Amino acid sequence: MSKYGEGLAREIIKAVNRGDIIEPITYKKIEKFCSNNGLAATENQMRVILSNGTENKHSPTYTKYFERTRRGEYRILSKYRHQIKYFWLNINSEDYQWSFSNMKNGATQTFSSINEEGSKRKNENCFQNILVGDRALAYETGNKRAITAVCEVSNIYKEDEITFVEFKKIRDYENFLILKELKGSNKFNNCPVIRSHIGTLFEIDVQYYNLILTMLEERNFSTNYFVKLEEEIGESQKLSKSERKKLLENRKGVFPERFERTVFEFRRNPHVIAEVLERADGICEECRRAAPFKRASDGSPYLEVHHKIRLADGGKDTVENTIAVCPNCHRQLHFG
Repeated sequence: MSKYGEGLAREIIKAVNRGDIIEPITYKKIEKFCSNNGLAATENQMRVILSNGTENKHSPTYTKYFERTRRGEYRILSKYRHQIKYFWLNINSEDYQWSFSNMKNGATQTFSSINEEGSKRKNENCFQNILVGDRALAYETGNKRAITAVCEVSNIYKEDEITFVEFKKIRDYENFLILKELKGSNKFNNCPVIRSHIGTLFEIDVQYYNLILTMLEERNFSTNYFVKLEEEIGESQKLSKSERKKLLENRKGVFPERFERTVFEFRRNPHVIAEVLERADGICEECRRAAPFKRASDGSPYLEVHHKIRLADGGKDTVENTIAVCPNCHRQLHFG
């Protein structure tokens, strides 16, 4: 295939956006790209394409595609940089014997532009237009009929004219978003994918993608919040006692920030929790017995931090107003 001049420049831009060429762009990378893809460009054409695409004084109408970052190194102009596109990906978990909802974040699955019978998939053009970095809502058909995860395109390659797209799971949800709910919302009246999605891959408008993402985040807020809180507690426990004490002394206030969703929650201070757990040293401060088991994550004794005066009743989120208790005592304090 003959590619030179602006034709080669456009191929380079596509390759950068797909992730086939990693910036900074150099002559050696272009040479390898042309060789791997059967592009018949001469050595001279490959050597001058970047400088010509940056500024060509001999041809004032020549389009500018690149900018030089340092000697012999270039990057594409921002106006040619890939803008993320959004897709709806159907997964027939009953036929595939796997599903994104059962996979860990970071795990990948590959789809091809050819179905199991060897025929081209419906909306095959989506497989040609999708690029590395694009996002997809993972919709599971069958019994679930719900969006269960968010994926990112992590790799694209071709073999014998068949396009293979690798999707990496980047967002996990405990509470799924069922199709019936989407169809019942007036917000999606003009979203064609919600109304009909027979096939595998469909492009979805960014406004609908963001709406769906917001709905998923809202219904999973408590789960996400406590996962994040556990991570923050872990970071706080790595601090020294004096470092944590300083952070507690310099906090803006002792009453936790309150935020609204369907109900009110309190944003608890992870340093208070870490300090109380350290004070308890694995012993329940109510029954004085050792913690009943250890955390699977780090082997530390499992105790729960309880506020003596409830936050909802105006209690302070402080070390003095909290005790570390075993799960049994915690339930006794709340319900006994």
